[in-house]
Amino acid sequence: MIVDSHCHLEPELPAADLLRAMDAAGVDRAVLLAAAQAPIASVPKLGAALFRGCVRLPWIGMRVYRGALRSKRLVPIPNPDNDPVFEAARAHSERFVPFAFVNASLGAEAHEELDRRLAEGAAGVKLHPWLHGYRLTDAQPVLERAAAAGIPVLAHLGTGPAEDVEAVIDRLPKLKLVLAHAGIPHFERLWRLPGIRFDVAAPLVSPRTMRRLVKAVGPERVLYGSDAPIGIRDPDRGHAYALPPLPDRAMGANLLDLLA
Repeated sequence: MIVDSHCHLEPELPAADLLRAMDAAGVDRAVLLAAAQAPIASVPKLGAALFRGCVRLPWIGMRVYRGALRSKRLVPIPNPDNDPVFEAARAHSERFVPFAFVNASLGAEAHEELDRRLAEGAAGVKLHPWLHGYRLTDAQPVLERAAAAGIPVLAHLGTGPAEDVEAVIDRLPKLKLVLAHAGIPHFERLWRLPGIRFDVAAPLVSPRTMRRLVKAVGPERVLYGSDAPIGIRDPDRGHAYALPPLPDRAMGANLLDLLA
C-alpha cells in the first residue's frame, strides 16, 4: 500500500482532483493537512535546488532559511483552516487521513482547535514552527497532549537549534515525532537521534538527500510524502505524482504502523 504522509488540501488541488492524481499513480491513501500559506506561484526547479543547497551549508544555511521567511512569495496562514480537511476525510474516509494543523504560538486557541479536531477523529497533529515563528520546545503542551493520545506529530522545524528536538524527545520519549523534509534545516544533525521519523516531502528534499537519509536512519524511519499540491505540480498534466525509489516499507507501511 502506498500512503502519502504529507499532503495539503488547497484550492489549487481540491479533494476530487487530488483523488484523481492519487488513482493515476496508485496512491492508496493520503494524510490531509490544511493549507500552510497563501497559494504559491510556480517554483523554478533551479531555485528549489539552490535553496536546498544553501540550507545544507553550515556557514550560511540558517541565514538562508530565516531569509526565506521574508520572501513576498510566502504568506503564512496564522490560523490554518482545518474544516475542508475534515470534510474531505468524512466524505472519503477510506482514502484520507485527517491531521489537525494548529499554530502552537496561539496558546489557548490552539488547544481549543486541537480539542475540536480530536473529537472529530484527528489521527495526528501538524505543526509548522518555521512559518508560525516559534521553536519546537515552545509547543511542549501540544506535544504532551499528542504523546498522551498516542498520535503522531508532523513538524516542519523552524529556526531554533537542533538541540530543541533532542530536548523534546528527552522529555517525551513516547512522542511519535515525524520531522518534515528530512529534518530541514538540520538534516544529519538530527538523523543520529533515535526514534524520530523523517518524511521526504519534495521539493525541499533532493533524491540524493533521500538516499543519504535512508542509509543513515534505515528504511523503518523514513516516510514517503509528496507535499502536494506544490510537490506534485506537473507542467504538462497539472498535478501528477512521480513516486521516488524508496524502500517498499517507506512508501506506506511505516506510516500505517505510526497510526495503528
